[in-house]
Amino acid sequence: MYYSNQGIRWLFFAGVLFLASLGGYVYYVYSHTYNDILKDVDAKLLNAAQSVKFILGDEYHDNITGPDHIDEKSYLLKSKQLSEFASKLELEYVYAMIKEGDQVYFSASSYTNEDIKNNKLTYFYDLYPEATQLNVKAFYSTEPLFEHSEDQWGHFRTIFLPFQAQDGRTYLTGADITIKDLNEQLAASVSQAVITASFFFFIATLVGSAYIYLLKQNLTRDPVTGYANHIALERKLQSHSPLHMQLAIVLISNLEDINGFYGSHIGDEVMQKLLARLNKLKSTECHLYRLSSNKIALLSPNLDSNACLKLVENLNKNAPLLYDPFIYVTLCAGIATGNKTLLVENARIAVEQAKRSRELVVFYSDAMSIIKNQYQHNLKIAKDVREAFKNGQVEAHFQPILTIDGNETLMYEGLARIKINDALYEPDYFLSVVNRSRMDGQLTRMVFLDCVKRFRQTNLCWSMNLTAQDMLDPSLAQFLDDELKRYPTPHHISFELIETEAIANLTEIKGFVEMVRRHGAKVFIDDFGTGYSNISNILKLEVDGLKIDRSLVSQITKDGEVFLFIQHIANFAKEVNLTLIAEGVENKLVADKLAKAGIKYVQGFYYARPARELAHISQTAKAS
Repeated sequence: MYYSNQGIRWLFFAGVLFLASLGGYVYYVYSHTYNDILKDVDAKLLNAAQSVKFILGDEYHDNITGPDHIDEKSYLLKSKQLSEFASKLELEYVYAMIKEGDQVYFSASSYTNEDIKNNKLTYFYDLYPEATQLNVKAFYSTEPLFEHSEDQWGHFRTIFLPFQAQDGRTYLTGADITIKDLNEQLAASVSQAVITASFFFFIATLVGSAYIYLLKQNLTRDPVTGYANHIALERKLQSHSPLHMQLAIVLISNLEDINGFYGSHIGDEVMQKLLARLNKLKSTECHLYRLSSNKIALLSPNLDSNACLKLVENLNKNAPLLYDPFIYVTLCAGIATGNKTLLVENARIAVEQAKRSRELVVFYSDAMSIIKNQYQHNLKIAKDVREAFKNGQVEAHFQPILTIDGNETLMYEGLARIKINDALYEPDYFLSVVNRSRMDGQLTRMVFLDCVKRFRQTNLCWSMNLTAQDMLDPSLAQFLDDELKRYPTPHHISFELIETEAIANLTEIKGFVEMVRRHGAKVFIDDFGTGYSNISNILKLEVDGLKIDRSLVSQITKDGEVFLFIQHIANFAKEVNLTLIAEGVENKLVADKLAKAGIKYVQGFYYARPARELAHISQTAKAS
């Protein structure tokens, strides 16, 4: 029904388009034909009116005093000459006129066979009572005048051409052509235009239909295997009458490995063989689709899930699909049954679960709605984060880094927060979405600028986190380079780099560290102790300090080896002049233990939580 209604709409649209195009084309042809015909007609009339003067002679209109100016025999001779001339030019009449007072009189005129038959010849000095205003006006003109006129002789296109006799009197020569002839030519042209337009529309419709058919075939067919694709599946689901159906999505897990090892042409051949085998095994009521490079879909109106299960099990038998080379495939499938509007999404969730759990077949069930809800939740977070970025709802909250006795502040760490619908969210809520959306650099810029705005007018030190992606982004590095040039006290700024990321990209990160240190800014290694813990590599970066990871700090009261490790790091940092900070200090027991290990600076909820307003402001929060 959907496609039927859509087809009717397209036919209606095509009909309206054809009629509009035909009307426009006919109007165009009519206008141009009319103008061309009129131009030719006017040229013929002008030539005829000029010729009348020569046929009558230069002295014909001299000194006319009344009806007796010319005898009847001489007049009829001239009329005959004019009639023969009009007949040759296919004109209705040619004539001459004079004006006495307000009256217009014929001084010469041609005649037709009908005029002879009906004894309606025009004679010299016959009154012309039907003279129009333009006709009278022509006696005072110096240019030829054209008009459409209608009188007892018919409907004409007429020309009036003024001349002057030797005695100074003005006379007119004129010529008429019937409008009927003009209209017949126009009608013929319009008919020809309609026929031509209809012919070309038919050809265009034929070609367009063939093109649309081929386009639809190409759009709904996989170009490699020739099987229906995901577009065809969507159309089938929209147009199929049963509301509840079953869909199985089969994933060829190792197809990418096959492509990478043997080449994509072998991978295409594998898919061709697999589809052919599946097409042979499936029932006639099932429909087969290639969804993507490594996914196949089987749509069935039969809600019995055992059919798809058996089909997948038969496909997964330990037999090669190709023998030259020997190629085996590893399959898994997700099967969903129910409302057709949810089939594709549910089957995709099921097949992804089968892939993660390494199961042959996973059926979508209500239990998987948790995963689906998580997807929807992630989409909501992504939308909220985009809106927050767009509306400038990203801000920094500041947590002090203090001496272990809590009396002096070394610096403040700016931590990213996002406001969504008046609620404040920490990085655990939004950071994964920011990373996947490649918005890390934008987040870093906004936090940095917020910190600059807060501390520019102060003499306080502050820090913020940078990821490896931030440091490897040339545009962000240039941004920080420019901002550090403008900041009045760049030696008050510290950048914290995650240890594992810094060491994994040592060569590239080293260039970034050199750039910020060139401006006087400091660099700390964050989360130290959880990654490589390679002191020699840390020293190669020429950093200013280390921050011991909270996972180690939290264990210092429980694990003696952790205590010794932190004590060892504290002694080493003192020897090489590195500032050492323990983060994640949650209680007094941990703080006391850190003090025994030789830790001087700490950060954590035990001392202060991150807040928009600064806490523990002290004059020691300055660059040394």
